[in-house]
This record gives sequence, C-alpha cells and structure tokens, in this order.
Amino acid sequence: MRRLVVFAIMLSSLCGCAELLPFVSRVAQGAQWIGSLVDVAEAGSSAYFARHPQQTAERDVGAAVMRARSALAALNAATAAAKATDDGDVDAAKREAVAAYDALRTLLDDLGVLGAIPPDGGAETDAPDPRPVVLPTADAVANIM
Repeated sequence: MRRLVVFAIMLSSLCGCAELLPFVSRVAQGAQWIGSLVDVAEAGSSAYFARHPQQTAERDVGAAVMRARSALAALNAATAAAKATDDGDVDAAKREAVAAYDALRTLLDDLGVLGAIPPDGGAETDAPDPRPVVLPTADAVANIM
C-alpha cells in the first residue's frame, strides 16, 4: 500500500495534478482500512467456526472474503491508474469494494458470527468460545473514502 502512495506522489509531481495526491492517498488509506477489516472478519469467523463448525456457512464466508479481497485489488489498481480526481473507474471500484465489504459484514451478522451467538442445535467442539467481532457499517467505511 505504501508503494501506491509513493507512486501517487511521483505521478502527481510529473503531471502537476495538485489535487490528485490527496485523492489517491485518501482512497489508498480507505482501501487499506477495508483490507484490515476483512482480515478481522476472517479471523473472527475462523474462531467462530472452530467452535461451531458449519461447512456451508464457512464456504459462504470464504467466498465473501474472496470477493472483498478481489474488489480491494481492483480498487488498488484503479487508484494507481487514476489520472484525475473524478475518475469513473476509481468511483466504480470504491462502490464495489464497499458493497463487497457490506455483503461480508451482513453475512457474518446473519450467521451470528459478529455477536458470537451459537447456532441453534448446531455442532460444537471443545475450541474456546469465540468473542464478538466489531465491524463498522458499510456507510462508515464509505464515508472515509
């Protein structure tokens, strides 16, 4: 991520776009934050499923994590290629990254992972009880970028 910011500094100095650097920096930092949130979500779900295994739910969460990481990769690529602050590719990539994060967060909430709520009548192991996972809303994430 730091390479992206350094690249943006070099790009803005070459093209004389004074507004581009703060824009790229803000989007890159937002993408990095979403990446950290996806890491937290993945770790929280792993702890939850270690105690309450659910093969279908684990597969769904894995797919949602992959979608979020793919959206972040596309956002990073669009940000690196941005030539203006009103770049439509960056805006579309931001919307997709926030939507993918929101889908992951909603899925975890629906499954009870965020609240560490055990499923009704589900299997349990002797793994430690999971802790609740605190993730900001998609609106809070979108407002950062």
